Amino acid sequence: SFLFCFVDTLVLCLQRKLPDSGWSDATIEHLLSELSAMDSNNFLGNVGVGEREGRVYSQLVARRHFRLSHGVGRSGDIAAIQPKAAGSSLMAQLTASLALDIIKESGVKRAKACLVLPVATGMGMVMTYLTLRQQRPRARFG
Repeated sequence: SFLFCFVDTLVLCLQRKLPDSGWSDATIEHLLSELSAMDSNNFLGNVGVGEREGRVYSQLVARRHFRLSHGVGRSGDIAAIQPKAAGSSLMAQLTASLALDIIKESGVKRAKACLVLPVATGMGMVMTYLTLRQQRPRARFG
């Protein structure tokens, strides 16, 4: 089981494309565990004080979120690699690669890059409407 998790994870990291078949829960949990172990806030004996370093008091909450609490990006560039959050940065890059793969598979072959950002539903809708308004200023929405 561990070997299959390792191979699936390695193939995902190398190809940066959606796998042909879905992963088991164990494989997904293995990947998330490996990624979170790379973030400096999860190093034994480390007490981070940076603005993006995750500090979670409750072990229940930490486990629920696979110990992924470190912020990504750098000042002025949300897509930049955060050296203290190697695992979270890798996950952000993999997520963007997988999203780009989905975009291309859906027919947008000329897409070159994408950026996946966490936003709540309301914020996502506002951003979508603002973009539509910029692209089609004379259109009526409502």
